[in-house]
Amino acid sequence: LKTSTSHEEGCERRWSLSTLRFVGMQQRVTHAELEEVKWERLNGSHEMKAVPGTIEQIDADLILLAMGFIHPVHEGLLAELDISLDSRKNIGIDLSMATNIDKVFAAGDAASGASLVVNAIASGRRAAIKIDEFLSSKEV
Repeated sequence: LKTSTSHEEGCERRWSLSTLRFVGMQQRVTHAELEEVKWERLNGSHEMKAVPGTIEQIDADLILLAMGFIHPVHEGLLAELDISLDSRKNIGIDLSMATNIDKVFAAGDAASGASLVVNAIASGRRAAIKIDEFLSSKEV
């Protein structure tokens, strides 16, 4: 894996973590609660299992979710935030990549449905630009 400027600034890579919840105050995220997981082979398939006693919180002021190549799971976070879906049950966004919820953006397959990886990358780049414009123009 390549070292990037974020690593030079002190960021670290962490693997095998499951996000349990986001913690916040006054409509701002402050922490993410995580738990270590390990892969176990059960009945011919692999399953992630929580490692007991490994729950921790890390500071956060911005959360970016990489959700993979299938449609977003509607239960849980999307339902709790009451994020609107489009006619194909993907996350509904406007031209600024924003959802119907203030300060929540979406991109890639979660917003457009399964497609080529180059489309998801391009969408992610557009979202990054729009999020940067949003953060630069407002008090967050």
